[in-house]
Amino acid sequence: MKALIYVRQSQDRSGEELGIARQLADARQLAKLRGWEVIRELPENDTSASGKRQRPQFEAVLAAIEAQEVGAVIAWDMTRLSRNRRDTVRLLEAGERAKITLAFVRGTDLDLSTPAGGLIADILAGVARNEIAVKSDRQRRAALQAAEQGRWVGGRRPFGYEADGCTIREAEAAALRDAYAAVLTGVSLGGVARDWNTRGLHTPQGKRDGSPSLWTSQTVRPTLLNPRYAGLRARGRGKSQQVMAAAEWQAIVPESTWRAAVAVIADPARANPPRGGRSLLTGLAFCGVCGEDTPATVHAGAAPSRKGREGYRTYRCRAAYGHVGRAAEPVDEFVTAVALERLSRPDARDLLIDRDRADVEQLRTEAIALRGRRKALLGLVEDGTYTDAEIRDRAGRLAEKIAAVEAKLADAGRVDILGPLIDADDIRAAWDALDVERQRAVIDTLMTVRLHPPGRGTRTFRPETVEIEWKH
Repeated sequence: MKALIYVRQSQDRSGEELGIARQLADARQLAKLRGWEVIRELPENDTSASGKRQRPQFEAVLAAIEAQEVGAVIAWDMTRLSRNRRDTVRLLEAGERAKITLAFVRGTDLDLSTPAGGLIADILAGVARNEIAVKSDRQRRAALQAAEQGRWVGGRRPFGYEADGCTIREAEAAALRDAYAAVLTGVSLGGVARDWNTRGLHTPQGKRDGSPSLWTSQTVRPTLLNPRYAGLRARGRGKSQQVMAAAEWQAIVPESTWRAAVAVIADPARANPPRGGRSLLTGLAFCGVCGEDTPATVHAGAAPSRKGREGYRTYRCRAAYGHVGRAAEPVDEFVTAVALERLSRPDARDLLIDRDRADVEQLRTEAIALRGRRKALLGLVEDGTYTDAEIRDRAGRLAEKIAAVEAKLADAGRVDILGPLIDADDIRAAWDALDVERQRAVIDTLMTVRLHPPGRGTRTFRPETVEIEWKH
């Protein structure tokens, strides 16, 4: 009788396919003992049979059965063939039509041409599905316990740490600290990615072909949003992510710094940055005609060339064409000069004083206490102290308090943007050394700029048409 061999293992951590090799050797021996001719071997390595993704080799088994190419299928046991209801039904229906035999290295043969054979195969498949459900439930409970205890349960090496998930890899940790500081001073995620690539750092997960993978803004974003770098153990991802406890590993940045960066990265205004790069006042300057009720920002754009001249950058009102149309260069030079003059004054250091700065340690202690109270609520449901409705109400109020504390931590973590300029011996040189994103952060910290029309036919720059309102 012609037969094919199907072997599979869910995880291959070493990549050496040793489990596959053992299954193949035993399946070949079984075929030899039965005197069957093996026409094909279909191994699937590092592949789950839970039904979450298609298995090409399993599909090939079904195709061979439907084409009546074989009379038997050899596998290690039923769990290697199928562990989800959909694939089991397809296998049994195809096997019954073709009247094949399922032969297992660890188990008896099942003749699918008989009702008893189909029944036993269905029972074995049901047992396999139950094993998955029990295992999944056990893993979820273990993951929750690990999160509550702040433990790392393994997986891919996290950026900034060694393979044990706890020992800091200093070169990557330094890059992370610089990245958080850069984001808080206005640098884009793409700028962070370029910096890390320039340093020769790669993502922990390489490409499919094994080559290193470069950083992009899409991979930098979830990395910086990860609470592990603040020494926090979280559960879930995205909006469902929930900080559970202090982690067992050492933090790379303070929690206040991480929360401040999260607030910046999650700002909706960053979702659609202006095209074609940013000028100094793109998105920062306001139209003087629209007024505060209609805060139409002025954006940069290249004016069409005239008489063979190259185009030049302009600021124009986004709300209505004709409100404001200004050459960008003289406006940028004037605003820069005013900002540097303010930072050069003897009283400039007063700008660094933050009398409302929160006590970070007190906030962190309060956050830990609130999370502990939230965890304790679960026990009060189990012993019948409170009803589900009462628990939901209390949990909702606790969530609001936790969010308020975390917002204060974010405010406390914002970095000093003006200090490096105020402390510089040559403030102009220090300004010129900043990239445009950091310069924009300084302008945004110091002032609000409104641009007014210079007047029809005006060709000279008029400083009074650039209104500056100081924020300090």
